[in-house]
Amino acid sequence: MTAITADATADHGGQDHIVKAYGYLRKHFLMSDAELARARHLIVDSARRLSVQLIAIHVEDIETAPEAFHDLLAAVMRNEQRMIIAPDIHHFEVAGDASAVVERLESNGIKIVLGH
Repeated sequence: MTAITADATADHGGQDHIVKAYGYLRKHFLMSDAELARARHLIVDSARRLSVQLIAIHVEDIETAPEAFHDLLAAVMRNEQRMIIAPDIHHFEVAGDASAVVERLESNGIKIVLGH
């Protein structure tokens, strides 16, 4: 499990209330360093596009799954406004059927943003 503190924050135009978001991605068996970098960039670009502050990107390692997902949820639940940004829905398969996981997260007040 790796949580990478993001150094990319959007310009919030002096707003007092900044929405904080967390990134999440799950490595797959044959994922190259280039693919991992692209997934991270998708998360950072999505945060910039949405003008939210990206606090950290939680990276799920194959050997420790679902440790990063649990850490992610613990961090997200500490915030009033909850947002998770992932490259695509398949990264949520770490906890079961991806669509069901996203639905369950959203029903608990967590906004899910997919970078595509």
